[in-house]
Amino acid sequence: MKRLTAILCSFCIFVSVLSGCNGKKTDRSFPEEETSTVIFSEATNEAADQSGSDIEETVTSRFNLSESPELIEYLSVDPDRARAVKLAGQHGLTEEDLNGQYTLFLKFSNTIEGNSGLGDYREYVYRIFPKVAKRVDYLQEGYFFYMLSTLCIRVADIDKTYAGLYDLTNVILISEYYLKEREWRLPYVIFHELMHFLDWSINGLRDSACVYDKEHFRSREYWSQPEEKRFEADYCERTDFLTEAGAEYFATKYYTGASVAYTDGVVFLAGIEYIMGEEYLEQLFFSWDTDAIFKELFFGTSYMESKYMTGLELLDYITRVYLYEEEREFTFSACDILIDLYGCYKDGDWKEDKQFLAILRNLLGLDQKKWKNSKYADFIETIVFQSEAQFKKYKKAHVKGIPEKPKFDPDYPRIFMRDGKIYEGVLADLTDPVTGEKYTASITYEWDYENDELIGYEINRMKPISYGLAAPMASS
Repeated sequence: MKRLTAILCSFCIFVSVLSGCNGKKTDRSFPEEETSTVIFSEATNEAADQSGSDIEETVTSRFNLSESPELIEYLSVDPDRARAVKLAGQHGLTEEDLNGQYTLFLKFSNTIEGNSGLGDYREYVYRIFPKVAKRVDYLQEGYFFYMLSTLCIRVADIDKTYAGLYDLTNVILISEYYLKEREWRLPYVIFHELMHFLDWSINGLRDSACVYDKEHFRSREYWSQPEEKRFEADYCERTDFLTEAGAEYFATKYYTGASVAYTDGVVFLAGIEYIMGEEYLEQLFFSWDTDAIFKELFFGTSYMESKYMTGLELLDYITRVYLYEEEREFTFSACDILIDLYGCYKDGDWKEDKQFLAILRNLLGLDQKKWKNSKYADFIETIVFQSEAQFKKYKKAHVKGIPEKPKFDPDYPRIFMRDGKIYEGVLADLTDPVTGEKYTASITYEWDYENDELIGYEINRMKPISYGLAAPMASS
Protein backbone atom coordinates (compact mmCIF):
# COMPACT_ATOMS: atom_id res chain seq x y z
CA MET A 1 0.00 0.00 0.00
CA LYS A 2 2.78 2.43 0.95
CA ARG A 3 4.64 1.55 -2.25
CA LEU A 4 1.61 2.28 -4.42
CA THR A 5 0.89 5.53 -2.59
CA ALA A 6 4.45 6.64 -3.31
CA ILE A 7 4.01 5.76 -6.97
CA LEU A 8 0.79 7.76 -7.13
CA CYS A 9 2.46 10.79 -5.52
CA SER A 10 5.39 10.58 -7.95
CA PHE A 11 3.06 10.42 -10.91
CA CYS A 12 0.98 13.36 -9.64
CA ILE A 13 4.12 15.48 -9.42
CA PHE A 14 5.21 14.47 -12.90
CA VAL A 15 1.89 15.08 -14.65
CA SER A 16 1.63 18.51 -13.03
CA VAL A 17 4.95 19.31 -14.74
CA LEU A 18 3.72 17.94 -18.05
CA SER A 19 0.53 20.02 -17.87
CA GLY A 20 2.60 23.16 -18.36
CA CYS A 21 4.20 21.90 -21.60
CA ASN A 22 2.90 22.58 -25.08
CA GLY A 23 4.10 21.22 -28.40
CA LYS A 24 3.91 18.23 -30.72
CA LYS A 25 3.47 14.81 -29.15
CA THR A 26 6.15 12.19 -29.50
CA ASP A 27 5.99 8.41 -29.20
CA ARG A 28 6.55 8.86 -25.48
CA SER A 29 3.45 11.06 -25.01
CA PHE A 30 0.14 9.84 -23.68
CA PRO A 31 -3.46 10.59 -24.74
CA GLU A 32 -4.80 13.79 -23.30
CA GLU A 33 -7.13 12.06 -20.84
CA GLU A 34 -4.29 9.94 -19.45
CA THR A 35 -2.18 12.95 -18.52
CA SER A 36 -5.03 15.03 -17.19
CA THR A 37 -4.52 16.16 -13.62
CA VAL A 38 -8.30 16.24 -13.10
CA ILE A 39 -8.79 12.58 -14.05
CA PHE A 40 -5.84 11.53 -11.89
CA SER A 41 -7.31 13.47 -8.98
CA GLU A 42 -10.56 11.57 -9.40
CA ALA A 43 -8.67 8.28 -9.35
CA THR A 44 -6.86 9.35 -6.20
CA ASN A 45 -10.07 10.37 -4.47
CA GLU A 46 -11.73 7.12 -5.40
CA ALA A 47 -8.73 5.20 -4.15
CA ALA A 48 -8.76 6.87 -0.75
CA ASP A 49 -11.65 4.79 0.55
CA GLN A 50 -10.72 1.48 -1.10
CA SER A 51 -8.59 -1.46 -0.08
CA GLY A 52 -5.14 -2.10 -1.54
CA SER A 53 -6.41 -4.53 -4.17
CA ASP A 54 -9.13 -2.12 -5.25
CA ILE A 55 -6.57 0.65 -5.61
CA GLU A 56 -4.40 -1.48 -7.88
CA GLU A 57 -7.44 -2.38 -9.97
CA THR A 58 -8.53 1.27 -10.30
CA VAL A 59 -5.07 2.51 -11.31
CA THR A 60 -4.46 -0.39 -13.69
CA SER A 61 -7.79 -0.05 -15.46
CA ARG A 62 -7.63 3.72 -15.77
CA PHE A 63 -3.96 4.01 -16.84
CA ASN A 64 -3.24 0.57 -18.39
CA LEU A 65 -0.03 0.11 -16.38
CA SER A 66 0.35 -3.47 -17.55
CA GLU A 67 0.42 -2.37 -21.19
CA SER A 68 2.37 0.88 -20.83
CA PRO A 69 6.07 0.49 -19.93
CA GLU A 70 6.55 4.17 -20.84
CA LEU A 71 4.14 5.15 -18.08
CA ILE A 72 5.98 2.97 -15.59
CA GLU A 73 9.18 4.82 -16.55
CA TYR A 74 7.51 8.17 -15.99
CA LEU A 75 6.14 7.03 -12.63
CA SER A 76 9.68 6.42 -11.39
CA VAL A 77 11.32 9.47 -12.99
CA ASP A 78 13.32 11.95 -10.92
CA PRO A 79 11.06 15.03 -10.74
CA ASP A 80 14.16 17.27 -10.93
CA ARG A 81 14.91 15.76 -14.34
CA ALA A 82 11.60 16.87 -15.86
CA ARG A 83 11.93 20.37 -14.43
CA ALA A 84 15.58 20.71 -15.46
CA VAL A 85 15.07 19.48 -19.02
CA LYS A 86 12.14 21.82 -19.58
CA LEU A 87 14.03 24.78 -18.10
CA ALA A 88 17.19 23.97 -20.05
CA GLY A 89 15.22 24.05 -23.30
CA GLN A 90 14.16 27.60 -22.51
CA HIS A 91 17.82 28.59 -22.50
CA GLY A 92 19.04 26.82 -25.62
CA LEU A 93 20.35 23.72 -23.83
CA THR A 94 19.49 20.07 -24.42
CA GLU A 95 19.18 17.20 -21.97
CA GLU A 96 22.51 15.94 -23.24
CA ASP A 97 24.06 19.27 -22.20
CA LEU A 98 22.96 18.62 -18.61
CA ASN A 99 25.02 15.40 -18.46
CA GLY A 100 22.63 13.93 -15.91
CA GLN A 101 23.23 16.81 -13.47
CA TYR A 102 19.56 17.81 -13.16
CA THR A 103 19.55 18.98 -9.55
CA LEU A 104 22.80 20.86 -10.10
CA PHE A 105 21.30 22.66 -13.10
CA LEU A 106 18.26 23.75 -11.09
CA LYS A 107 20.60 25.21 -8.47
CA PHE A 108 22.66 26.81 -11.24
CA SER A 109 19.54 28.41 -12.74
CA ASN A 110 18.26 29.63 -9.38
CA THR A 111 21.61 31.25 -8.68
CA ILE A 112 21.68 32.99 -12.05
CA GLU A 113 18.11 34.25 -11.73
CA GLY A 114 18.88 35.59 -8.26
CA ASN A 115 21.94 37.52 -9.47
CA SER A 116 20.90 40.97 -10.69
CA GLY A 117 24.52 41.78 -11.54
CA LEU A 118 24.33 39.70 -14.72
CA GLY A 119 21.88 42.12 -16.32
CA ASP A 120 21.12 41.41 -19.97
CA TYR A 121 23.99 38.94 -20.27
CA ARG A 122 22.74 36.12 -18.07
CA GLU A 123 21.78 34.04 -21.09
CA TYR A 124 25.46 33.65 -21.93
CA VAL A 125 26.14 32.36 -18.43
CA TYR A 126 23.57 29.58 -18.94
CA ARG A 127 25.68 28.33 -21.85
CA ILE A 128 28.63 27.46 -19.61
CA PHE A 129 26.65 24.90 -17.62
CA PRO A 130 27.55 21.93 -19.90
CA LYS A 131 31.20 22.57 -19.03
CA VAL A 132 30.37 22.59 -15.32
CA ALA A 133 28.30 19.41 -15.64
CA LYS A 134 31.15 17.68 -17.47
CA ARG A 135 33.62 18.57 -14.72
CA VAL A 136 31.69 17.76 -11.54
CA ASP A 137 34.53 15.46 -10.51
CA TYR A 138 36.51 18.48 -9.36
CA LEU A 139 33.74 21.05 -8.92
CA GLN A 140 34.11 22.87 -5.59
CA GLU A 141 30.40 23.51 -5.34
CA GLY A 142 30.28 25.90 -2.39
CA TYR A 143 32.93 28.24 -3.74
CA PHE A 144 31.66 28.03 -7.31
CA PHE A 145 28.09 28.97 -6.47
CA TYR A 146 29.27 31.80 -4.24
CA MET A 147 31.24 33.16 -7.19
CA LEU A 148 28.32 32.64 -9.56
CA SER A 149 26.00 34.51 -7.21
CA THR A 150 28.35 37.51 -7.10
CA LEU A 151 29.49 37.57 -10.75
CA CYS A 152 28.83 40.92 -12.42
CA ILE A 153 28.84 41.65 -16.16
CA ARG A 154 28.68 45.23 -17.36
CA VAL A 155 29.75 47.58 -20.12
CA ALA A 156 32.58 49.98 -19.31
CA ASP A 157 34.83 52.51 -20.98
CA ILE A 158 38.04 50.50 -20.82
CA ASP A 159 41.35 50.67 -22.70
CA LYS A 160 40.66 50.06 -26.41
CA THR A 161 43.45 47.49 -26.37
CA TYR A 162 40.97 45.15 -24.71
CA ALA A 163 37.60 43.94 -25.96
CA GLY A 164 36.81 42.74 -22.46
CA LEU A 165 38.37 42.07 -19.07
CA TYR A 166 37.75 39.70 -16.19
CA ASP A 167 38.55 41.54 -13.01
CA LEU A 168 39.52 39.31 -10.10
CA THR A 169 36.89 41.11 -8.03
CA ASN A 170 34.60 38.83 -10.10
CA VAL A 171 33.50 41.42 -12.63
CA ILE A 172 33.46 41.02 -16.41
CA LEU A 173 33.90 44.33 -18.20
CA ILE A 174 32.83 44.63 -21.83
CA SER A 175 34.36 47.38 -23.90
CA GLU A 176 31.88 50.12 -24.69
CA TYR A 177 33.88 50.82 -27.85
CA TYR A 178 33.54 47.26 -29.13
CA LEU A 179 29.82 47.25 -28.52
CA LYS A 180 29.44 50.40 -30.59
CA GLU A 181 31.88 49.56 -33.36
CA ARG A 182 31.90 45.75 -33.43
CA GLU A 183 28.72 44.45 -31.84
CA TRP A 184 29.10 41.18 -33.74
CA ARG A 185 32.11 40.39 -31.57
CA LEU A 186 30.14 40.39 -28.32
CA PRO A 187 29.76 36.56 -28.06
CA TYR A 188 33.51 36.09 -28.70
CA VAL A 189 34.32 38.53 -25.90
CA ILE A 190 31.87 37.22 -23.30
CA PHE A 191 32.70 33.55 -23.79
CA HIS A 192 36.43 34.29 -23.49
CA GLU A 193 35.82 36.16 -20.24
CA LEU A 194 33.48 33.45 -18.94
CA MET A 195 36.27 30.93 -19.42
CA HIS A 196 38.34 33.14 -17.11
CA PHE A 197 35.48 33.01 -14.62
CA LEU A 198 35.41 29.20 -14.75
CA ASP A 199 39.19 29.06 -14.49
CA TRP A 200 39.13 31.07 -11.27
CA SER A 201 36.06 29.53 -9.63
CA ILE A 202 35.11 25.99 -10.64
CA ASN A 203 37.84 24.23 -8.63
CA GLY A 204 37.97 26.68 -5.77
CA LEU A 205 40.14 29.76 -5.61
CA ARG A 206 42.96 29.45 -8.13
CA ASP A 207 46.17 30.01 -6.24
CA SER A 208 49.92 29.67 -6.54
CA ALA A 209 50.95 26.13 -5.66
CA CYS A 210 53.75 24.37 -3.85
CA VAL A 211 54.69 20.75 -4.50
CA TYR A 212 56.07 18.31 -1.95
CA ASP A 213 56.46 14.65 -2.90
CA LYS A 214 53.81 15.06 -5.65
CA GLU A 215 51.37 16.62 -3.16
CA HIS A 216 50.08 20.08 -4.11
CA PHE A 217 49.21 22.67 -1.52
CA ARG A 218 48.38 26.35 -1.76
CA SER A 219 51.15 28.84 -1.16
CA ARG A 220 48.98 30.65 1.39
CA GLU A 221 48.87 27.40 3.36
CA TYR A 222 52.66 27.28 3.50
CA TRP A 223 53.08 28.15 7.17
CA SER A 224 50.50 25.60 8.26
CA GLN A 225 52.57 22.76 6.79
CA PRO A 226 55.05 20.64 8.78
CA GLU A 227 58.54 22.13 8.86
CA GLU A 228 60.05 19.45 6.62
CA LYS A 229 57.39 19.99 3.96
CA ARG A 230 57.82 23.78 4.10
CA PHE A 231 61.57 23.75 3.55
CA GLU A 232 61.62 21.04 0.90
CA ALA A 233 58.53 22.13 -1.05
CA ASP A 234 58.98 23.33 -4.61
CA TYR A 235 57.27 26.67 -5.29
CA CYS A 236 55.69 26.75 -8.76
CA GLU A 237 56.03 29.84 -10.91
CA ARG A 238 52.90 31.40 -12.41
CA THR A 239 51.84 30.25 -15.86
CA ASP A 240 50.41 33.56 -17.01
CA PHE A 241 50.37 32.59 -20.68
CA LEU A 242 47.97 29.75 -19.84
CA THR A 243 45.47 32.17 -18.34
CA GLU A 244 44.86 34.01 -21.61
CA ALA A 245 45.66 31.31 -24.14
CA GLY A 246 43.57 28.83 -22.17
CA ALA A 247 40.53 31.10 -22.01
CA GLU A 248 40.71 31.68 -25.76
CA TYR A 249 41.37 28.00 -26.49
CA PHE A 250 38.31 26.76 -24.61
CA ALA A 251 36.09 29.56 -25.90
CA THR A 252 37.17 28.46 -29.39
CA LYS A 253 36.68 24.77 -28.68
CA TYR A 254 33.28 25.09 -27.00
CA TYR A 255 31.63 28.07 -28.67
CA THR A 256 33.17 30.14 -31.45
CA GLY A 257 35.10 27.70 -33.64
CA ALA A 258 37.94 30.20 -34.23
CA SER A 259 40.49 31.95 -32.07
CA VAL A 260 40.62 35.72 -32.45
CA ALA A 261 43.37 36.52 -29.92
CA TYR A 262 46.44 34.92 -28.27
CA THR A 263 46.61 32.71 -31.36
CA ASP A 264 50.16 31.35 -30.94
CA GLY A 265 49.32 30.32 -27.39
CA VAL A 266 46.13 28.67 -28.64
CA VAL A 267 48.03 26.57 -31.20
CA PHE A 268 50.62 25.63 -28.56
CA LEU A 269 47.82 24.33 -26.33
CA ALA A 270 46.45 22.35 -29.26
CA GLY A 271 49.87 20.69 -29.34
CA ILE A 272 49.63 19.92 -25.62
CA GLU A 273 46.17 18.40 -26.11
CA TYR A 274 47.37 16.35 -29.08
CA ILE A 275 50.19 14.90 -26.99
CA MET A 276 48.46 14.54 -23.61
CA GLY A 277 44.75 14.29 -24.45
CA GLU A 278 41.65 16.38 -23.80
CA GLU A 279 41.16 15.25 -20.19
CA TYR A 280 44.65 16.40 -19.30
CA LEU A 281 44.31 19.81 -20.90
CA GLU A 282 40.97 20.50 -19.21
CA GLN A 283 42.42 19.51 -15.86
CA LEU A 284 45.46 21.69 -16.54
CA PHE A 285 43.36 24.78 -17.21
CA PHE A 286 40.41 24.42 -14.84
CA SER A 287 42.20 23.07 -11.75
CA TRP A 288 43.23 25.48 -9.02
CA ASP A 289 46.82 24.15 -9.14
CA THR A 290 47.52 24.83 -12.83
CA ASP A 291 51.05 26.02 -12.10
CA ALA A 292 52.02 22.78 -10.37
CA ILE A 293 50.47 20.53 -13.02
CA PHE A 294 52.26 22.36 -15.81
CA LYS A 295 55.62 22.30 -14.06
CA GLU A 296 55.36 18.56 -13.42
CA LEU A 297 54.60 18.05 -17.11
CA PHE A 298 57.90 19.68 -18.07
CA PHE A 299 59.96 18.02 -15.38
CA GLY A 300 58.90 14.69 -16.86
CA THR A 301 61.30 15.62 -19.67
CA SER A 302 64.96 16.56 -19.25
CA TYR A 303 64.17 20.24 -18.54
CA MET A 304 65.95 21.76 -15.59
CA GLU A 305 64.72 24.69 -13.54
CA SER A 306 66.53 27.36 -15.56
CA LYS A 307 65.27 26.04 -18.89
CA TYR A 308 61.74 25.75 -17.53
CA MET A 309 61.80 29.39 -16.42
CA THR A 310 63.04 30.45 -19.86
CA GLY A 311 60.32 28.32 -21.43
CA LEU A 312 57.65 30.14 -19.41
CA GLU A 313 59.04 33.49 -20.56
CA LEU A 314 59.08 32.29 -24.17
CA LEU A 315 55.47 31.05 -24.05
CA ASP A 316 54.32 34.24 -22.41
CA TYR A 317 56.09 36.25 -25.10
CA ILE A 318 54.55 34.46 -28.08
CA THR A 319 51.12 34.53 -26.43
CA ARG A 320 51.05 38.10 -25.13
CA VAL A 321 53.56 39.83 -27.39
CA TYR A 322 51.56 43.07 -27.12
CA LEU A 323 52.84 43.48 -23.56
CA TYR A 324 56.49 43.67 -24.69
CA GLU A 325 57.88 46.96 -25.94
CA GLU A 326 61.00 45.36 -27.44
CA GLU A 327 61.42 42.25 -29.55
CA ARG A 328 62.90 39.35 -27.59
CA GLU A 329 65.15 36.51 -28.66
CA PHE A 330 65.41 33.10 -27.02
CA THR A 331 67.91 30.26 -27.24
CA PHE A 332 65.27 27.75 -28.27
CA SER A 333 61.85 27.67 -29.93
CA ALA A 334 58.34 26.93 -28.71
CA CYS A 335 58.26 24.05 -31.19
CA ASP A 336 61.22 22.53 -29.32
CA ILE A 337 59.06 22.34 -26.21
CA LEU A 338 56.30 20.48 -28.03
CA ILE A 339 58.76 18.12 -29.71
CA ASP A 340 60.44 17.31 -26.39
CA LEU A 341 57.06 16.67 -24.78
CA TYR A 342 56.05 14.46 -27.69
CA GLY A 343 59.20 12.39 -27.31
CA CYS A 344 58.54 11.94 -23.61
CA TYR A 345 54.80 11.32 -23.49
CA LYS A 346 53.65 10.07 -26.90
CA ASP A 347 54.53 6.95 -28.82
CA GLY A 348 55.87 7.08 -32.36
CA ASP A 349 58.21 9.23 -34.43
CA TRP A 350 57.09 12.86 -34.44
CA LYS A 351 58.77 13.41 -37.79
CA GLU A 352 56.35 10.89 -39.35
CA ASP A 353 53.24 12.21 -37.61
CA LYS A 354 51.60 14.50 -40.18
CA GLN A 355 49.01 15.83 -37.76
CA PHE A 356 51.69 16.86 -35.29
CA LEU A 357 53.74 18.42 -38.10
CA ALA A 358 50.64 20.39 -39.10
CA ILE A 359 50.46 21.78 -35.57
CA LEU A 360 54.13 22.81 -35.69
CA ARG A 361 53.70 24.41 -39.10
CA ASN A 362 50.62 26.27 -37.93
CA LEU A 363 52.42 27.51 -34.83
CA LEU A 364 55.45 28.75 -36.75
CA GLY A 365 53.66 30.36 -39.70
CA LEU A 366 55.89 32.37 -42.02
CA ASP A 367 58.04 33.88 -39.27
CA GLN A 368 61.49 32.29 -39.48
CA LYS A 369 62.52 33.86 -36.19
CA LYS A 370 60.18 31.42 -34.49
CA TRP A 371 62.24 28.40 -35.47
CA LYS A 372 65.72 29.40 -36.68
CA ASN A 373 67.10 28.91 -33.16
CA SER A 374 65.50 25.45 -32.83
CA LYS A 375 67.74 22.44 -32.32
CA TYR A 376 65.53 20.78 -34.92
CA ALA A 377 65.88 23.65 -37.41
CA ASP A 378 67.27 21.52 -40.24
CA PHE A 379 64.17 19.34 -40.26
CA ILE A 380 61.67 22.09 -39.51
CA GLU A 381 62.92 24.02 -42.52
CA THR A 382 61.51 21.24 -44.71
CA ILE A 383 57.94 21.52 -43.35
CA VAL A 384 57.30 25.23 -42.78
CA PHE A 385 56.38 28.01 -45.19
CA GLN A 386 59.54 29.22 -46.91
CA SER A 387 58.04 32.11 -48.85
CA GLU A 388 55.07 34.42 -49.10
CA ALA A 389 54.00 32.52 -52.20
CA GLN A 390 53.74 29.26 -50.23
CA PHE A 391 51.82 31.03 -47.51
CA LYS A 392 49.35 32.51 -50.00
CA LYS A 393 48.84 29.08 -51.56
CA TYR A 394 47.97 27.67 -48.14
CA LYS A 395 45.44 30.42 -47.49
CA LYS A 396 43.98 30.14 -50.98
CA ALA A 397 43.25 26.45 -50.35
CA HIS A 398 41.04 27.56 -47.44
CA VAL A 399 39.09 30.01 -49.61
CA LYS A 400 38.65 27.97 -52.78
CA GLY A 401 35.11 26.76 -53.32
CA ILE A 402 33.52 28.90 -50.60
CA PRO A 403 30.88 31.11 -52.26
CA GLU A 404 31.02 33.69 -49.43
CA LYS A 405 34.57 34.64 -50.57
CA PRO A 406 36.15 34.95 -47.11
CA LYS A 407 38.87 37.46 -46.29
CA PHE A 408 40.75 36.37 -43.19
CA ASP A 409 41.24 38.46 -40.06
CA PRO A 410 43.66 37.56 -38.43
CA ASP A 411 45.90 36.39 -41.21
CA TYR A 412 45.32 32.63 -41.43
CA PRO A 413 43.39 29.73 -39.82
CA ARG A 414 44.72 28.52 -36.48
CA ILE A 415 44.56 24.98 -35.15
CA PHE A 416 42.59 23.83 -32.12
CA MET A 417 41.17 20.47 -31.06
CA ARG A 418 37.65 19.31 -30.33
CA ASP A 419 36.51 15.79 -29.40
CA GLY A 420 39.91 14.34 -30.22
CA LYS A 421 40.06 15.83 -33.74
CA ILE A 422 42.12 18.68 -35.16
CA TYR A 423 40.30 21.68 -36.64
CA GLU A 424 41.40 25.00 -38.07
CA GLY A 425 39.43 28.14 -37.33
CA VAL A 426 39.62 31.72 -38.54
CA LEU A 427 37.63 34.91 -38.34
CA ALA A 428 36.69 36.25 -41.76
CA ASP A 429 34.76 38.95 -43.57
CA LEU A 430 32.20 37.33 -45.87
CA THR A 431 29.57 38.29 -48.43
CA ASP A 432 26.25 36.52 -48.73
CA PRO A 433 26.22 35.20 -52.33
CA VAL A 434 22.44 35.71 -52.61
CA THR A 435 21.70 38.99 -50.84
CA GLY A 436 25.11 40.64 -51.09
CA GLU A 437 25.08 41.27 -47.32
CA LYS A 438 28.53 41.69 -45.80
CA TYR A 439 29.19 40.22 -42.37
CA THR A 440 31.90 38.80 -40.14
CA ALA A 441 31.86 35.20 -38.96
CA SER A 442 34.16 32.37 -37.94
CA ILE A 443 34.96 29.53 -40.32
CA THR A 444 35.91 26.12 -38.93
CA TYR A 445 37.74 23.71 -41.23
CA GLU A 446 38.31 19.98 -41.00
CA TRP A 447 41.43 18.97 -42.92
CA ASP A 448 42.88 15.67 -44.09
CA TYR A 449 46.57 16.08 -43.22
CA GLU A 450 47.57 12.72 -44.66
CA ASN A 451 46.46 13.75 -48.14
CA ASP A 452 46.61 17.52 -47.60
CA GLU A 453 43.04 18.21 -48.67
CA LEU A 454 39.91 19.80 -47.27
CA ILE A 455 37.29 17.51 -45.75
CA GLY A 456 34.71 20.19 -45.00
CA TYR A 457 34.01 23.54 -43.39
CA GLU A 458 31.35 25.33 -41.37
CA ILE A 459 30.52 29.03 -41.22
CA ASN A 460 29.49 30.06 -37.72
CA ARG A 461 27.75 33.39 -37.62
CA MET A 462 27.68 34.22 -33.95
CA LYS A 463 24.56 36.11 -32.95
CA PRO A 464 24.30 38.11 -29.74
CA ILE A 465 21.61 36.59 -27.54
CA SER A 466 19.34 38.22 -25.02
CA TYR A 467 17.69 36.92 -21.88
CA GLY A 468 14.98 34.37 -22.51
CA LEU A 469 15.90 33.64 -26.14
CA ALA A 470 15.98 29.87 -26.57
CA ALA A 471 18.00 29.61 -29.77
CA PRO A 472 21.39 28.20 -30.81
CA MET A 473 24.34 30.57 -30.70
CA ALA A 474 25.59 29.84 -34.20
CA SER A 475 24.14 29.24 -37.62
CA SER A 476 25.79 27.97 -40.75
